[in-house]
Amino acid sequence: MAIVLLLASAPAWGAASDWAVNDQSRLRLISPYSTAPRDGEIHLGLHFKLAPGWHVYWKNSGDAGFPPVVVFGKAEGLGEPELLWPAPERFELPGDLVAFGYDDEVVYPIRARLRQPPGDVLKLSADVDYLVCEVDCVPHRYTLTLDQPLATTGQTEQPDPATAPLVAAWWDRLPASATVLPGVATEGALVDGGAAGPALEVRVDGVAPGAERPGLFLETHEAFDTGRPEVRATDGGVTFRVPLRPKVAGRALPRETGFAWTVTGLVHDGRPLSLEARRAVPLRAASAEAPPDRTEPRKTRESLVRGPMPATLLAVGAALLALWLWGVLDLRRSPDEGAVRPGREALGFAAVAAVLGLLYALSRQVSFEGLAWIELVLLAMSLCAWLRRKAADRRALRFVLGLAVLAFALAAPWLADRNRLIPPDEAPGIAGRIEPAG
Repeated sequence: MAIVLLLASAPAWGAASDWAVNDQSRLRLISPYSTAPRDGEIHLGLHFKLAPGWHVYWKNSGDAGFPPVVVFGKAEGLGEPELLWPAPERFELPGDLVAFGYDDEVVYPIRARLRQPPGDVLKLSADVDYLVCEVDCVPHRYTLTLDQPLATTGQTEQPDPATAPLVAAWWDRLPASATVLPGVATEGALVDGGAAGPALEVRVDGVAPGAERPGLFLETHEAFDTGRPEVRATDGGVTFRVPLRPKVAGRALPRETGFAWTVTGLVHDGRPLSLEARRAVPLRAASAEAPPDRTEPRKTRESLVRGPMPATLLAVGAALLALWLWGVLDLRRSPDEGAVRPGREALGFAAVAAVLGLLYALSRQVSFEGLAWIELVLLAMSLCAWLRRKAADRRALRFVLGLAVLAFALAAPWLADRNRLIPPDEAPGIAGRIEPAG
């Protein structure tokens, strides 16, 4: 019995780990090699077999669930593995919910780089957390282990006849990048639909609908929840329209925001195709038929006063005041190293509190990305001020760091204006403020 238990807990040898089995699914780590290369990119796979009616998830799980989380153990010579996502399917769930993922069987492709690992065997291990769902959902966690033989010097890799075709088949189901497909282009536009709410329009040119109805799958977005896509064929392509619901009610639409999507059910040059793209999507009015206008909106003195510029300038000023009150920022050539008076210290904390309040105000006037950049700029400005004080006896370095403090102070309002959200009355033809759908 002891020998049996020891063998059961040992890592699997060859092209696949042992199956991890439960009532809803089976899972294993597979390799397409009986002997893997010692250098360069290698492919692996996370292989699921699912009970009838059960599914696992894509990187955007939809209205419920979560995608598999895989953490690989450290192995000498192995770079960080990357989990890839085949084109998903759509599952209609009770309560008008939807999920994106895979049923029956799926192999999540994995790629990594090898750099001459020592020895003749690469010891692989992966901790896998995943959720499998039908109507109810069941979470599982397993550790999978696999000892992968490596080619010796002068030898080449050898495919495994059982697993290599399986890994290759699912590798072929990965969406192609729209940037590498000749004659294919895809773009999007964020449309303000007025009282009907905003929508995302995605157009794919240079393709035709396949035997199955084309599908659009959006990755998660920080500012919007997404509805059900509608698709129509156009001359030389297909167009999708997806209703959006802002996660923060009452916020003006950004003039540009990033979306990532995968489109399935297409045909290109007579072959089935799915593609993926990530684009900066501009804002346009619902009635506009021309391509989106990418020009900057007219910036009047009134719009600048009502925009994020005043709050940003005040935040920069409050941060500089706090640094001065704490003795970090001093314009004298040889700043004193004495202790800061308690009164000044307390005022410095009050200035920092003002910075936080102003950043909260900015969160309703600039995009999330813009706010993150402004916060980083303020931190960099503070770091340069602190380094300048430490370089008390090095005049040239103090001068350079002083210029850096000034540059970061000027960068903050520039970033705020660059990433500001357009109020409705500054965008001609665009309707009033967005109300939450439903």
